[in-house]
Amino acid sequence: MIRVRHLTKDYRLGSNTFRALHDVTFDVETGAMVAIMGQSGSGKTTLMNVLGGLDTPTDGQYWLNGREVGRFDPVTWSHIRNRTIGFVFQNFNLVPTLTAIGNVELPLIYRRVPPRIRRTRAVEVLGAMGLGERLHHYPTQLSGGQQQRVAIARALVGDPPLLLADEPTGNLDVNTGREILSVLQELHQAGRTVVVVTHAPEVAAVCERVLRMQDGRMEAQRFEEDAHELE
Repeated sequence: MIRVRHLTKDYRLGSNTFRALHDVTFDVETGAMVAIMGQSGSGKTTLMNVLGGLDTPTDGQYWLNGREVGRFDPVTWSHIRNRTIGFVFQNFNLVPTLTAIGNVELPLIYRRVPPRIRRTRAVEVLGAMGLGERLHHYPTQLSGGQQQRVAIARALVGDPPLLLADEPTGNLDVNTGREILSVLQELHQAGRTVVVVTHAPEVAAVCERVLRMQDGRMEAQRFEEDAHELE
């Protein structure tokens, strides 16, 4: 699903250059559940933003589903991203003036899906997230866990094969965080590729593979037996 080779990302800070990613190389197989783990400033969120098309690398190559992203013009990349990648953010990133169903419909509006079809699909996905009775609630009327479920529903409504989750339990209490991790595991078990950025060992422990970042570099690749030692 993901193939990255020698990825570098530089930021200009006045007359200085800060290198956020250093020669990062790794693969994520289709259907895998992978954690990108590191402390604040390790480069993991920068890497996630590059993978999701929210930022562009300075150098290196990135293939998504067998296609080299660097060859896409911005419009093509936008269309491919909308159909291939679902995003889940730590801060939920819900539109406060829209109800749960309105937030979930947004990706389908960008695809110009007819209103009746997108409404039906949004209802189905919210129901699957256990929010069938919260369709018309605004974000402020929902708990943190419910808001994150809305965010996951929004990420899934277009049926993307890849889900990118940036600290998906970071703003949740322990029990609610476990519920969200269970949802992500179920999505993985159903065949979806899931990549989770986290600093939390308990989140990495549910993934079958852990990629560690430090100072913008990929330190090590640890597999399931190592991940469970973090519990």
